[in-house]
Parts: sequence; C-alpha cells; structure tokens
Amino acid sequence: MQGVARRTQYSIEINPDRERGSFMDVRYTADPVRFARMTTEEVRESFLGDALFAEDAITMVYTDVDRAIVGAAVPAKKTLSLESAPELRSDTFCERRELGILNIGGVGTVEVDGTVYAMAKHDGLYVGRGSRAIVFASNTAETPARYYLLSYPAHASYSTVHV
Repeated sequence: MQGVARRTQYSIEINPDRERGSFMDVRYTADPVRFARMTTEEVRESFLGDALFAEDAITMVYTDVDRAIVGAAVPAKKTLSLESAPELRSDTFCERRELGILNIGGVGTVEVDGTVYAMAKHDGLYVGRGSRAIVFASNTAETPARYYLLSYPAHASYSTVHV
C-alpha cells in the first residue's frame, strides 16, 4: 500500500465464546495529493466497505471523517452485544456516541438497556447517547437479521426511538 492510507485492526470482545473474531477497521482519509496518485486497488482498500456483513459477528469501520463508524451486526446463531472499542476510549459504545440501526435482513430484535425492540425488515432504531447495553438477535438462523450500523459522536442525549 505505499503509505497512502493507514489501516489497523483491533479486536473487540463481542462474546467470550465467539467462533469468529469481530473487529473495527480504522481508516484515515487520503489527502487530495495522495488520492490523485492512488491505484484502483488502493482506492478500493481505503474507501470500500465490502466485508461488513459477517455471520455471528459485529464488524465496524472507523473513519477520521467526522469520526464516523459504519458497521454491521449479523446475529445468526447467537446474540451479539455491542461493546466499546479501544479506539473510542469509553466504557460503553454509546457513552459519547449516538447509533442508527437499520435491519436489512430477516426478523430480529434489538435490546437497548433492557427494552426489547422487534425489528422487521427495513425497520430502524435510533439509540441515543448514554445507552449502555445493546444486544442484537435474530428470530431464525436460516434468515438472520442483518443490522446496518451508523454512529457519530453525540453532544446531547435523546431517547431511543423505533422507526
């Protein structure tokens, strides 16, 4: 990769009995001079998020652009808990962040601080700053829920809302 973008993977302990690892991929945006010299492969490696939806894992990409996190959770055979990552420097994922969740797969549930939200295909959930426990589940392993995640830093707290 010739120093165009730095990518680092860190492990996040999603479930202690997990079979596959989950991770947050940290990406730094290339400046205009470097971008102009990037190959197609380097552009794809720096900007494409094509490996987000891994079964029984939570996968995330952190970008320095607005400190955004794009991710996915696919709880096929087990529930998945969203934990904080070392990059966030917080005890919980939503300690200083808000989270948008969109289900693009089968029927499932998202539990936020003890409240369970039924999530049909195309349902959305806004999770406000300060939420502590977030757990993803699917109703069946054959057609698991596929949760698309989008998170940004938050400066105010709002209630969780099912859309």
